[in-house]
Amino acid sequence: MTTFETRPSLMELIDRLDGELIVSCQAPSGHPMRDTQTIARVAKSVLMGGAGGLRINSPADIREIRAFTDVPIIGLYKEAGKRRDVITIHKEQARDLALAGADIVAVDTTSEVCDNIPEMLRSTAAACEVALVADISTLEEGLLAWKSGVAFVGTTLSGYTPYTLRDDEAPDLTLISELATRGVRVIAEGRFSTPAEVSRAFTFGAFAVVVGGAITDPAAITRRFVATTLKHRKD
Repeated sequence: MTTFETRPSLMELIDRLDGELIVSCQAPSGHPMRDTQTIARVAKSVLMGGAGGLRINSPADIREIRAFTDVPIIGLYKEAGKRRDVITIHKEQARDLALAGADIVAVDTTSEVCDNIPEMLRSTAAACEVALVADISTLEEGLLAWKSGVAFVGTTLSGYTPYTLRDDEAPDLTLISELATRGVRVIAEGRFSTPAEVSRAFTFGAFAVVVGGAITDPAAITRRFVATTLKHRKD
């Protein structure tokens, strides 16, 4: 099993995640599934279904899951911000995620929360000594993070920063394409709800795709179905 000393190299991670589906197994505080053992069972289930990687929130959940799998784990530390949840904004958090067994650490690399993106990424990489995925919301943020040396750029926060808010619930395929055509290794994430959308993301140049609640959150899945019923359908 993977340990801090036997963690795969960056080239091995790239090879293993290329073209894969990564499943985000998370549940917020107050959710019926917010329990480390429950999240671990969800992770086992998606691995049984063929997930090539996992995106896991918190050192505790990572440690539990790392004990039974060596698939690449993207670790993050999600906490409430002033307007939205922010993702691993302290280098100490990144270090704790790596020590728990994360192969890659996700970092909030938006102008909304960081004034000096290159310096933040440099200090975070030095603290955790693992590959980073920069969670961004715009092309400019993505290119700056890529030039700063991150291993991956994630479109996770498109639509969630004040300057990218939009009404539609579709993935930002334009951003994926704009990054990919510039040579960026893009992990597409955010608002994926169907296999067809995942397929389109690869067509638009995604290196890998992350899907979360559409697979792992029964409440969110049920809500989508309920919205189509006669009783709840909007005119």
